[in-house]
Amino acid sequence: MAEQKTVRIVIAGGGTGGHLYPAIALAEEFERQSDAQILFIGTSYGLESKVLPGLPYKFKTIWMRGLHRNRIASNILFPARLMVSLIQCTAILMKFRPDAVVGTGGYVSAPALMIAMLLGIPTAIQEQNSFPGLVNRLLGNRVNQLHLTFEESSKHFAGQKQIRISGNPVRGKLNEVSREDGLAKFELSAGRVTLFVFGGSQGARAINDAVQASLQRLMKIENLQLLWATGAPDWQKIEAACREVGQRVSCHAYIDDMASAYAAADFVLCRAGATTLAEIAICGLPALLVPLPTAAAGHQDFNAKSVESAGAAVLLPQKELNEDKIVEIIEEWVSSPEKRASMSAAARKLARPNAAGDIVTEVLSLT
Repeated sequence: MAEQKTVRIVIAGGGTGGHLYPAIALAEEFERQSDAQILFIGTSYGLESKVLPGLPYKFKTIWMRGLHRNRIASNILFPARLMVSLIQCTAILMKFRPDAVVGTGGYVSAPALMIAMLLGIPTAIQEQNSFPGLVNRLLGNRVNQLHLTFEESSKHFAGQKQIRISGNPVRGKLNEVSREDGLAKFELSAGRVTLFVFGGSQGARAINDAVQASLQRLMKIENLQLLWATGAPDWQKIEAACREVGQRVSCHAYIDDMASAYAAADFVLCRAGATTLAEIAICGLPALLVPLPTAAAGHQDFNAKSVESAGAAVLLPQKELNEDKIVEIIEEWVSSPEKRASMSAAARKLARPNAAGDIVTEVLSLT
């Protein structure tokens, strides 16, 4: 029997979790499908510099930083950073000699993809958002494969023949926890409808403030209970408010076991980041989405509109986030299991639980 060929893969992307965690999911899948050696290219200031050193992958940093839309003076060094990063990527790729380079977004992916193209190394891009990021819009027509999460994104890549609607890779098995186990973990009742409120790892202050202001009225909805991940900065204040309203709120600064949280939930109130949307689609959770208004190029608004148009969510702009609106929507959803079921079915139609596997299989075909 022939010995399996070692495949050398470079994954470039980072800055935020939205670019990093799909990259890690791809790395894990490359290892499942092949004898793979993975090298990540990132920066020393992005989230990747905190997360990747704790994982069993090679990690090289380059000097690249993104453009600042609101701080023009801080962009003075951009041309120099790009040139230095191109030189750094040339040295990295020539030494590692990858079989393919995959970009998952963020400015750090640009130099790696550009040098790979010059060196004749197969390239692929994985785009998480409905409205593609700047780097992916610029390079998406030139790579060997383009993997999109939302079909409507393809209109930005008229020159690309190798487009796949592959979905957004997520880590772990989200559907392996039963509802009973999820409810038990957070000490919630099996006889009530569970709303899961969360932001990012640090929470979402606008959502926290609005839900806290609505708390007394929400607790008058007899069949409702809350699972709330507040983020560390707001936890102490919100936990005290939750104690005042009784036993139907399970309040946490941070939840690392999202599989159990999703299993316990009947619907969610959250931001509209691509990874979050991929996860709740897999879990079939209706969503009240409050896009982050400061997200780059308004990509969370585009994401939320895509999910809303599919019938799986309601988009509530942050400027319209108020007590009356929250209570009105949540009260309607709690009292209408038929509506939740319809939205859940729509969410599952959007799900691509094997996104990582499909993307990796396609990229391996290039090597």
